[in-house]
Amino acid sequence: MSTSSRPMKELVFLLKTLEGKQFGDYGGLLDRVFSCRRYTLRFIHIQGSPGANPASVCHLRFSYAQLGLAASCLQNAPRRMATADYLLRAVFRGVEKHARQNRGAMGSGSFQPLQLPPQVLQRNVVAFGRKFVHIAIRISLPGSRENRILGRQASHMFDQEIPGIVDVLFASVRRASKIRSHCDTVEDMVWLQGRLDALGLVAFVGDGAILPRRSGISQQPMDKGAISFSAPEALAVTVKLPNAGQVRGMGIRRGVSVLIGGAFHGKSTLLDALAKGVYPHIPGDGRERVVTHSAAAFVCCEEGRSVRGLDISSFIHKLPSGADATQFWTDNASGSTSQAAAIVESVLAGAKLLLVDEDSSATNFLVKDQHMRKLIPEETITPFFDRVQELADRYGVSTLIAVGGSSQYLGVAGQVIAMRYYQPVSMMAQLAALDLPKPQRPDRSMVIADNRRVLADNFDPSYHARRLARTVAVRIKPLRLQDKVLEYGDELLDLSKLASLVDPHQLLAIGYALVLARKKFSDALLSPSELALCLFRQIQEKGLDDLCKGDERSVFLALPRSLELAGAIHRLRGLRVDIKAPERPR
Repeated sequence: MSTSSRPMKELVFLLKTLEGKQFGDYGGLLDRVFSCRRYTLRFIHIQGSPGANPASVCHLRFSYAQLGLAASCLQNAPRRMATADYLLRAVFRGVEKHARQNRGAMGSGSFQPLQLPPQVLQRNVVAFGRKFVHIAIRISLPGSRENRILGRQASHMFDQEIPGIVDVLFASVRRASKIRSHCDTVEDMVWLQGRLDALGLVAFVGDGAILPRRSGISQQPMDKGAISFSAPEALAVTVKLPNAGQVRGMGIRRGVSVLIGGAFHGKSTLLDALAKGVYPHIPGDGRERVVTHSAAAFVCCEEGRSVRGLDISSFIHKLPSGADATQFWTDNASGSTSQAAAIVESVLAGAKLLLVDEDSSATNFLVKDQHMRKLIPEETITPFFDRVQELADRYGVSTLIAVGGSSQYLGVAGQVIAMRYYQPVSMMAQLAALDLPKPQRPDRSMVIADNRRVLADNFDPSYHARRLARTVAVRIKPLRLQDKVLEYGDELLDLSKLASLVDPHQLLAIGYALVLARKKFSDALLSPSELALCLFRQIQEKGLDDLCKGDERSVFLALPRSLELAGAIHRLRGLRVDIKAPERPR
């Protein structure tokens, strides 16, 4: 393997000489390095056929001096993460401006830059060294339907289009105010998130935020008719950020908070912004001043999911089927049992804020009014209403719940916020005149504990391809055309209810983390949540590339939280656990 650098013009000439040859002859480019004045290019993965997935991968290397990257962009972890995000967005713009796509068969002859969400995530695509920055880019090398190389097309990509992409990258870095704003915004959000606990808050929404999105399938901010957020004085707090200075906004305090308001006035929009506010956002997104506790979880009903031996008896008991709610098993959870499981799993995984929307919840799980309590005394559900304050007092887990059809939660709220035309209004003064229901004390105290241990024979990534009559050793890929579903081995892992997953590369990281769990933690006798935390700590210590050793050349990953790792483990239908008899309080 040669790593000596050759002039870029030699690559252009070589690609032309490959015209019409077998596609596999591209393989001779692997690990070869070519240089020009502004950058060095190295082929680190070569695809096997036109349109193959994953595509070929090249590393572009730039010196900080030539790129003009200021030292302030790299001075701490949040700014490095922001700088990496900024560079990747510049590469995407460069491809849009300069590259011709799909010039070969099956979509080959295309650049495949990352299409980033407005959230800024830790990724393995950009690496910062002592003197150089490396940016990985996927390039589907062009080929014909006859599996022949389109060499002239390939030479044009590297001779004309990559230099154009690099032009856009250099120009973007020279816009010092833009990259500084990117870094400042991310650094401010991460800084404030780390201080929410000290401020007694679980979330902050800055004045001027634009919360609505263009549509239900878009993450782009509404550009016409959007109403900017403004905190009422009764809910306002002012924070001093490292870069932006004094910023005013609405603070959501620890404890139980309730969002009320009519339909289409912004309750669910605010909850969605808060669910995604666990990550920094880019400047101009409208939600860059929405900062949520890093351990927040959106919980909802999820009919049809599996639950493997979980103790949900604090919410579900005396099941007519005779099933034991302290060791609840099902392959087809109901609305109420799935939401009970989601809450217990989130708390076990370390959640400190639960986000709940009445519209996506099981109504019989949330509330039970006084008449129904009398009519159905044998009810198997202890409603969340009866537990929500206990959850805050005993476990330190706050709740923000959006309701529009019931006043029950107002009776336990320390903070009530009405959304009116996307504007918040404090309603605490109005509550004094209301006779509000109070929760009924359950027969026994809440118990959230996990006596399960993950067995060694779990997380098999192999796929039995019956049509091909063979077994694929590892299958890990997001399901095409279906959001947040991961093909993992023989299983389709549905993570669509994990609202804080925002990028398919996070799903890939979860898949590779499960393989790591099988290799390294199979005999650790950990609970699902303990296993998720161990995996997360390992990723933080070793880096994302540690997840895909041997495949790191072609696998692009983004970091999920430990809460999403735990959520994925809990939702595996094939999860096998051993259960010790729980010790019950007398």
